[in-house]
Amino acid sequence: MEVPVQIRSFALKIWIILLTFIAGFVNASAVRLFASPISHHTGNVTGIAVSVTDGAFGFTVKTATSVVAFFLGAFISGLMFYQRKFTLKKRYGIFLMFFSSGFFAVSVFTFSKITSLFILALILGMQNGMFIFYGDVLVRTTHITGYLTDAAFALAMTLRGDKSKLKLAAFYLINIFCFLSGGIFSGVIKESFLLQICGIMYLFAGVYYFILRKKG
Repeated sequence: MEVPVQIRSFALKIWIILLTFIAGFVNASAVRLFASPISHHTGNVTGIAVSVTDGAFGFTVKTATSVVAFFLGAFISGLMFYQRKFTLKKRYGIFLMFFSSGFFAVSVFTFSKITSLFILALILGMQNGMFIFYGDVLVRTTHITGYLTDAAFALAMTLRGDKSKLKLAAFYLINIFCFLSGGIFSGVIKESFLLQICGIMYLFAGVYYFILRKKG
């Protein structure tokens, strides 16, 4: 059953912001554990190009693994959200529970670093591919590069007289701050606890979503 969504509801905004915070935490954790960002890939693709020409094939393989896993994760989301219609479907919550299980699995079982990196990047690719709308804006919750441009553009439009864009600019800026805050939070946690905390946060986000869905 599909539950209609009140796009402007405060509870939904909190959920979106929570996902962005978690992504910032996960990305910073990947940098600390594997020396590789996994939430955005412009720099990674450039790094692959440079490492190929420099003959640093170990770096090439590691970074390419992250890029391919992220792509595959987004592909999986595309199969699940192909209708491009944002309603409070169960699959959003199921995805988050799956993400939580993935992090707990990586923290408990002995995987190689490259396998663990693949799983983490796959999860963020799936998260970023989840079809979420805020008003008329398609939300991507794992990176902020586009938000930097969009926030600046919305602020410029506000200054030019379109006051309706101020809330949109605030939404972008809050998400940027939350991504940053997630990364800072990761930085103060012991490395041995990072993956477990990622799992706990995704579990919380999933439970929160199902409560949000039940209330409609």
